[in-house]
Amino acid sequence: MKFMNKILISASLLFLIATTDVFASKIAITLKVFPPEYDLKIDGKNGNCRPAGNFLKKVYIDTGKHSLVFSSKGYDDKNLNIDISRKTGLLEVKLEKKFDDLKKVAVLKTGLHPKSVEFTPDGKYFASALLEDKGIDLFSTETFKKIKRLTVPDKYSKREGFVEIEYLPEKNEMWVSQMSTSMIHVFSMDKFEYKLSFSTKGVWTKIMAFTPDKKLGFASNWESKDVSIIDVDKHTVIKKVRVSGIPRGMVVTNDGKTLYVCIFGNGQIQKIDIPKMKLSKTISFPKGAKRHVVLDRKKNILYITDMYRGSVYVMNADNDKVIKEIKVDQKLNTGKLTPDGKYLMVSSRGPNNRETYLKKGPKFGKVYIIDTQTLKIRSWIWGKNQPTGLDISPEGKYLAFTNFLDNEIEVYRINLD
Repeated sequence: MKFMNKILISASLLFLIATTDVFASKIAITLKVFPPEYDLKIDGKNGNCRPAGNFLKKVYIDTGKHSLVFSSKGYDDKNLNIDISRKTGLLEVKLEKKFDDLKKVAVLKTGLHPKSVEFTPDGKYFASALLEDKGIDLFSTETFKKIKRLTVPDKYSKREGFVEIEYLPEKNEMWVSQMSTSMIHVFSMDKFEYKLSFSTKGVWTKIMAFTPDKKLGFASNWESKDVSIIDVDKHTVIKKVRVSGIPRGMVVTNDGKTLYVCIFGNGQIQKIDIPKMKLSKTISFPKGAKRHVVLDRKKNILYITDMYRGSVYVMNADNDKVIKEIKVDQKLNTGKLTPDGKYLMVSSRGPNNRETYLKKGPKFGKVYIIDTQTLKIRSWIWGKNQPTGLDISPEGKYLAFTNFLDNEIEVYRINLD
């Protein structure tokens, strides 16, 4: 009996040692993949993924080089050749939909936290203002390669906080707002060289807008809760207008007489009479956080994103009446119209991390295409971690958007009717 027990114990030890050796060479990899319903093959065999909570899955893979294939119905397969090491830890993968509305053509690395992206009026370049880095990254639309980092004097650049970009081709100027210094920096548009900087006299400057004749500019100041009115030629502030809460997105009407201001803190829209340089009207909405506004200048229709409600409000600028509230998705950010006005594209950064929005959340965000004729969502694609800044090239050929927490810009070719 004792002899049999020794045999059983020895067999158990051998099995334990063998099993330990097998798992010792494997690494636990956390998978953050969207869509979350997918199949994985590793070197041609089933990956045996296990749920790990919050849309995450876990898989055990031997260290070394492997071929991974992710597949999901309605999406193109994603093939990755990857060298697994003990440092791999998390693997983030996005699959592309099998449809023709948008086709990805490039992914470009940027500096830290790209807040915005804007194509130049001639479509040859696009630039991205970096919230947590020292300047603005400039890219070529022809090659999809970074050309250079645009910088400002060190006393400004070391404070980071670059937010939004506007172009004034009539004056050969590119303006960039810097939140941390409440400055606007001016670059030439022919050589993209630094020219000068001036203060908005507000606190935490973000969005800029201009009258059609480019004589007056406007800057929304987040912390001081006011709007700076700027003499564009002199690069000086003429006056500041106090608003009812935190101002963000702005747009000027075709006649140059009215400035619409999105109030992020209370969800209102306020109107500033430009000739009189004072508030003229407050438009109230249900509780919200108005973030961005664009104007269809042919139809005189406003499209307003509300981050709190996850909606786009469609409003007639002739009478300030809401035509429709389009429910879209969580944490809506930037909206832009295609040049023909037929479609509105909107970035949704998705749910926040429980601790802070500056950490990656449980899901990737999305970019939506809204048909402005039917006022319904036509289609959408996955972004990655917090799609934020968004723009459409002037001829309507490309869509570019920033993945804020991934430090990258994704570019898609637009194939809409």
